[in-house]
Amino acid sequence: MKLLSKKNLISRSRLIKYAIYICIFTIFWNIIEGVVSIFFGNEEDSVSLTFFGIDSFIEVTSASLVLWRFLTESKPDEEKAIQILEENLSKERKVTIGIGLLFLLLSLATISDSIVALIQKRKPETAIASLIISSVSLSFMGFLWLSKRYLAKMLNSSTMASEAQCSLACIKITFVVFIGSILYIIWKGGWWLDSVAAIILGILFAKEGIDMILWALNN
Repeated sequence: MKLLSKKNLISRSRLIKYAIYICIFTIFWNIIEGVVSIFFGNEEDSVSLTFFGIDSFIEVTSASLVLWRFLTESKPDEEKAIQILEENLSKERKVTIGIGLLFLLLSLATISDSIVALIQKRKPETAIASLIISSVSLSFMGFLWLSKRYLAKMLNSSTMASEAQCSLACIKITFVVFIGSILYIIWKGGWWLDSVAAIILGILFAKEGIDMILWALNN
């Protein structure tokens, strides 16, 4: 079995450290984002903002799984001879399945919450907090998504690729909140647009989760 060269070993070790830093930043950012969003969502009776906060904690769980995966590879005794072994592939499968399940959970929560909101004709008192939080989040999540895509490619890691997909899903959710906030400020009768868009995204999330789980089971 061919080992990686010393140069590639050092390069991979550095990339793994970057992956760990990105995961830690993702965890702390989403905890803060989740707490703030849920607080203002409850204060302003905003369903989309409250759900956005819940989604942030799903991202925390996802990033934690990826962090665990790379922390185990970065142990000193493993760094001496990083190889494409069945052990690492097994970790990739487990974490990918975990993230896939999180997508399905996110899909279920998105669709069910949106349907209830449509039936009850819920609408927030104001959309100012939603607009500010989603605007700030879009810039940070964009940076995280691009960073994770780069690391996934350089490390050839399906785990990080799945995490990048999870970040992209969060960007879509954030964009829905952002657009919904603007539309609600401009047009009070457009309260239902956010829920309809969220249902469509929920279907897409379910597809992503199923694809990830099938990949992990068949590889």
